[in-house]
Amino acid sequence: MKRLTKNCEVLPSVGNTAAKRFSLLFIFILSWSLTNAQQHWLMNNPDGFSFYLTTTIDEGSFTANTRKNALIDILGEERFKGAKLKYPEIIHLDGKNESGKISGSYQAISKDLSFNGTIDNDTLKIIVESNGMPAYQLIGTKVDATVPLRDYSKSFEKVFNLTEENIYNQSFIMSQHWQQFKSTMISKSTSMLDDYEFQIAFSMIARKLPFSHYYLYASKDDKDANKHPDMAFLKELDARTCLLEVKQFTGTKEQMDSLIQIVDTKKYENLIIDLRNNPGGSHMAAFPLVEYIIDKTIIAGVFPNKNWYKEYDRLPTKEDYSKFSEFTGGSFEEWFNKAKNNYGAYFKVSPAPIHFEGQVYVLTNKRTGSTCEPIVYGLKENKYAIIIGEPTAGAMLSSNEFVFDEIFTLRIPLNDYITYSGDRIDMVGIAPDIEVKSDKALDYALKMIANNN
Repeated sequence: MKRLTKNCEVLPSVGNTAAKRFSLLFIFILSWSLTNAQQHWLMNNPDGFSFYLTTTIDEGSFTANTRKNALIDILGEERFKGAKLKYPEIIHLDGKNESGKISGSYQAISKDLSFNGTIDNDTLKIIVESNGMPAYQLIGTKVDATVPLRDYSKSFEKVFNLTEENIYNQSFIMSQHWQQFKSTMISKSTSMLDDYEFQIAFSMIARKLPFSHYYLYASKDDKDANKHPDMAFLKELDARTCLLEVKQFTGTKEQMDSLIQIVDTKKYENLIIDLRNNPGGSHMAAFPLVEYIIDKTIIAGVFPNKNWYKEYDRLPTKEDYSKFSEFTGGSFEEWFNKAKNNYGAYFKVSPAPIHFEGQVYVLTNKRTGSTCEPIVYGLKENKYAIIIGEPTAGAMLSSNEFVFDEIFTLRIPLNDYITYSGDRIDMVGIAPDIEVKSDKALDYALKMIANNN
């Protein structure tokens, strides 16, 4: 009995040791699996579309990405290689993890950004930074798997229907370009997972279409869309010269009038208007600037709609202007009402009670587009300014928004734009009077001013 008892005492001792070893091994395996396991998150972007991120945490490291090889699927392997993109995912994060605090590089297609944030069992928070400053914040909710957020083939069908019903020239939707675009979008839709991928695919493939102002973006209820305090800046270069840098025409008439008042009060001899990298905006902020520069009424061009191209297989000429509505300024609603009626509308701009009496220089580059281009054309054609820099973007059409599926906004061109001399600007652009590289344009203008003085 003693021996049995002794044996019985020994066995539990051996069992405890084995149990401890097994327990430690289990904890290690569990810890390793939790650390290395991939987790899926649905990221909410308040400034854009939601998207999936798959994260992997290893000892001290953190990586995350959107759907694997999505850019290759969208562009095709050859075009992807030609684009020389760093990663085949739309978004790729690579960094470190220190007890749930994460930071590192944030690659969004061709944008090199940085990020910091936190990750725990339930929430992933990422603050995206540009040039060391917070740009926007993403909040992620953990999901079990990445399944398509919606039927994207049906979403594309809505895109096609809206476009074909509203685009200004029906010949575009009868073209091979359009048919190829439709078939490509439908084929790509089967592998799409989220709304951001839907937008990126649209944007990349729509670039091949022969018209501009065709965009897909997140719908927003922005009541202050036309109030941008950083629309333009005025800088005095010396007592005789000032620089008006217009970043975009997204402000109000009152905002532009306030800058014009300063220029007029100072009685400058030279006004340099910098439109480089200006993507356009509203006629409401643009009209006052043109009205201040000109001293006689000018017609900047005509905007034919789909009614014109259904009846006439040609561009309108000066003799056709009587068929169009005249627009001399007003709200967006007033403009769209005139532009959709009859065959479209044309811009007629009259001088303001006060106007600039000195020399005007306008700086342009390849990103000077949309609303900027009628301004550049009108001032150049009527000899009110010297245009210096690069040819403009060639992105000049009148477009409007169409909301579908509640969250998507599709911008479609509703009117073409033809200059008063009969030229089409979209996909062509406007050549400057003096062509120099974009970063040399201001220096060139200043040298001209110095030589003239």
